[in-house]
Amino acid sequence: MKKPTQLFIIFFSAFFIVGCNNSIPDKEVKKNSDSSLVNTSHLDYLTIPVTFTNGVKASGIYIYAEAPDYHFVTDSDEGFTCVDDVARAAQVYLRSSRFSSDTAIQNRTKNLIRFILEMQSENGYFYNFLFPGNKINKTGSTSANGPNWWSWRALQTLSEANPLIKGLDAELATRIDSAVIKLVKKIKIDFVKHSSSTKTISGLTVPQWLPAGSATDQAAIIMVGLIPYCETTKDTLLAAYVKTLADGIIMMQQGSASKFPYFCFLSWENVWHAYGNDQGYALFKAASFFKDSLYSQKAIQEVANFYPWLLKNGYKSSFSVIKENNELKPTQEKKYAQIAYGIRPMVSAAVEAYLLTGEEKYAEIAGNIAAWLVGKNETGKKMYDASTGRCYDGIIGKDSINYNSGAESTIEALLALQMVEKVPAVKNAFNKYKKP
Repeated sequence: MKKPTQLFIIFFSAFFIVGCNNSIPDKEVKKNSDSSLVNTSHLDYLTIPVTFTNGVKASGIYIYAEAPDYHFVTDSDEGFTCVDDVARAAQVYLRSSRFSSDTAIQNRTKNLIRFILEMQSENGYFYNFLFPGNKINKTGSTSANGPNWWSWRALQTLSEANPLIKGLDAELATRIDSAVIKLVKKIKIDFVKHSSSTKTISGLTVPQWLPAGSATDQAAIIMVGLIPYCETTKDTLLAAYVKTLADGIIMMQQGSASKFPYFCFLSWENVWHAYGNDQGYALFKAASFFKDSLYSQKAIQEVANFYPWLLKNGYKSSFSVIKENNELKPTQEKKYAQIAYGIRPMVSAAVEAYLLTGEEKYAEIAGNIAAWLVGKNETGKKMYDASTGRCYDGIIGKDSINYNSGAESTIEALLALQMVEKVPAVKNAFNKYKKP
C-alpha cells in the first residue's frame, strides 16, 4: 500500500490495477536459514532485471505483488518500478551485515544503483517511474523530473552508497559522485536562497522556505542526503542550507508534554501523517553534524511524548490541527491505513534517541513500536513473516488486513528490523512486546 495523497503532491494514489501472470508459490520462497528477523527473500523476488534503451543493464523493484500467489502487478499510467522504491531497496542491501563480504549482495546493490543513475535527467532531478518496455515515464505527475520525493530519496541512497561502493567499483563510484554533484548544483539554484517568510494556516504559523513551503517530511530526507555530502566536501553554503531545513522542521513542532499534539512535528502546513515521518531522525543527524544539542533535544521531545501517546491511543494514519482560543485541537483524524512506512520512521528516531542518551526507555519505545510488525497491533496478527520476508501492505480497518505485499511495505519492514537487530536493548524490548 502506497502512502496517501497530500495536498501538495499526488503520490502513488490508490487505483485499480490488473495483474500479470508472474507468480511465485509459497513452496518456492526461500526460508530464513538462521534466526535473523531480516529475510530479503521477497525483496529479492521483487527485483527484476532492466535494460534501458541506451543498453545499460540494471535492476528495478516491482512495486506491487498481489495475494494470494504474489504475482506482479503493473500500472499502465505510472509504471512497474520506481526510483522511490529502488533507492530504499538499495538501502536494505547496503545495510546488510553481509554487504562487505557477500558479492551477490554487492552486485544486487550495484544494479539498483545503476537504475537510479539512469533515471537522472539533464536538469539534475530524477524521473521516478519506468514503464513496461523500459521506457522512462517523463510526464506523469508522480514521475516528473522535479524537486520531489524521488529526487531526495535518490540523493539519500547515493550519499549513503558512495563510501561503500568506492572500494568495490571505482567506475560506478565516479558516476555516483557526478550524479550527486549534478543534483546538488540544482538544489543550490532552486532552494539555497533562504527566505524567512511564513504564513498562517488554521491559526498556526508555518515556514515557507521548505520544499512545498512547509513540507518537513521532504526536508528531512534532503537533510539526511546532504549531511554526508557536506561532511565530505566541507561545503559551507550547503551546510547553511541544511541548517535552515532543520530550523524549519523545529518551527513545525507543536504542543507540549501535556498538551496535544505532544511535541510532534507536523508534516505539511497543519497536517501530520505517519508515513515518511523522518523529521526526528533527521534532527538527530543534524545535532551530530552541527554539534548542536538543540536539534537532538527537539527530536527527543517527540520520541518521549508523541510516540507514547500514539502507543496508548492507537496508531493514527493522519490528522490535522487547528488552533482555537490558543489551544490546539485535532481534526480530520484518520486511523487507517496503518502501514510499515508509518512505523519505520518512528523506530529510526527512537533508536537514535537510545543511542544518544543510553536511556532504556527509548529502547523500550523503539522495540514496542517495531513489534507492530509482528502482531502488536489492533488485529493481533503478524504483518511481517520472517519465514518469507513478506510484509503485508497495511491494516485497512478493524480486523482487516491488505494481504498484498509490495515493495514499499517489504522494504520499510526490513529497514526497521535491521535497526532492531543491530541494537541489543531494542531487540530485547522487541522480543518482549511481540506476539507469540
